[in-house]
Amino acid sequence: MIGTTKRLITEEKVKNSSCTHCGEENSLMVKVFSKMFMLKVLPFAIGKSTELYCSNCKKAYGPNDTLDPTTKRRIDIIKDDAQHAWFLYIGYAFFALVLLVAIFKDL
Repeated sequence: MIGTTKRLITEEKVKNSSCTHCGEENSLMVKVFSKMFMLKVLPFAIGKSTELYCSNCKKAYGPNDTLDPTTKRRIDIIKDDAQHAWFLYIGYAFFALVLLVAIFKDL
């Protein structure tokens, strides 16, 4: 399996915000995903992505939907606080180990 994929890190309610479609308070939910590149069995974390939807009316917000700056800031905070799983760094550790072995092999 070679290619890119994503894995859910967290799903949280965006506090003190309301849906622009139905107007319901505290109904916006954000899903934060780890974007990763898979090289056979070696995963490499390459970033994060988010999906926003309303838990009341089920409206899914796209990247072109307008949100107020406060809601955007809250979503960014949730995204920044979400951490990649530890095993997504195995690919980087493997290549660092191979590089160290190659450097010190001839010493």
